[in-house]
Amino acid sequence: MDFVWLPVRLPVLSIPAVVAGARARAVETAPRFFGRGASGFGVAAAVSVGLMHRSNCRRRSGRQAGLNGHSPQGRRSWLQMVMLGGCAAPAEAKGNPFVLLQDGMNAFRDYRVDDSIKLFDEAAESGYPKARLWQRGLSLYYAERFDDGTQQFRKDVEMNPNDTEESVWAFLCEAQTVGFEQARKQLMKVGFDPRPVMGSVYALYRGDDDAKYIDILEGLYKKGGSDAFYASLYLGLYYEAKADKENAKLWLLRSVDSNYGKSSNDYMTDLARVHVSRRQWRNAEL
Repeated sequence: MDFVWLPVRLPVLSIPAVVAGARARAVETAPRFFGRGASGFGVAAAVSVGLMHRSNCRRRSGRQAGLNGHSPQGRRSWLQMVMLGGCAAPAEAKGNPFVLLQDGMNAFRDYRVDDSIKLFDEAAESGYPKARLWQRGLSLYYAERFDDGTQQFRKDVEMNPNDTEESVWAFLCEAQTVGFEQARKQLMKVGFDPRPVMGSVYALYRGDDDAKYIDILEGLYKKGGSDAFYASLYLGLYYEAKADKENAKLWLLRSVDSNYGKSSNDYMTDLARVHVSRRQWRNAEL
C-alpha cells in the first residue's frame, strides 16, 4: 500500500537555530521515507513535520498515527502526517481531503466502519484520488461490501502494480463472492516483494504450495516482532477465506495478542482489533 503526493503548502518556520537542527535530522531520516537521495521537497516536509511534531504531539492523548519507519504501514502514517501538516488536524478544515482521510481512519479505529466509509467517500469527493484509498477498501471488507472492495483494491493495483497487500485484499474480497479457488485463479500478479512475510503470504494465497508457506509463516510468527503480527494476521485471513473459522479465530487473536499487535500504532493492528470485534470473538487457545 502506498501514498500519493498532491500539492500542499507546508508551513515555513524561520527560527534559524531550530530549523537548522530540524533540517539536519530531516536530511538524515528523510531517505527512510522518501528513498535514497531524498532532498528538496522531501527534506522540507520532514523539517515541517519534525518541528510541528515536537510542539503538537505532546498535547494529544490516546492512539495516534505511528512514526515507525521500519514498516510500510508506519511509513504511510508518517507520510499522512506530512500531508496533514503535523499531528493535529484543525477542526475548521472541513472539506480538506487529507483531514477527511484522517477522520475516516480514526472512525475505523473506533470501530465505526460505516462512518469511516462515508468519510473516505467525502475525501474522494473533496479531491483525494479515490483509487488510492486503500483504507476505504479495508472498511468495505468489514462492511461486507465485497464487490465494492474488490473494485477499490483492483484500481489501486492498476496504479501500483507492485502492491502485494492490495492484491491480497482484492483476493480476500473475491473469495467471499466467487469462492476461494476461483479467487485464487484471478489473483492479480504483482512484482517481487522483498519482505519475507508478504512474499510468503502472496505465494500462499496464490497456491504455490500451501503446506510449505503455512509452515514458513508459522516460523515467522515464532520470531516475534512485526513479523509475528503480519504472519498471524494473514494466516488468519487466509483461513477465513477458506471458511475455516476455527483457525481464522486462532490466528487473528494471535495477531492481536502479539507484542506488536498490542503496542504498535500501525493501522493494520487497528484492523486486527476491528476484525476480532466484528466477529465477536472473545477467547481462544493461544
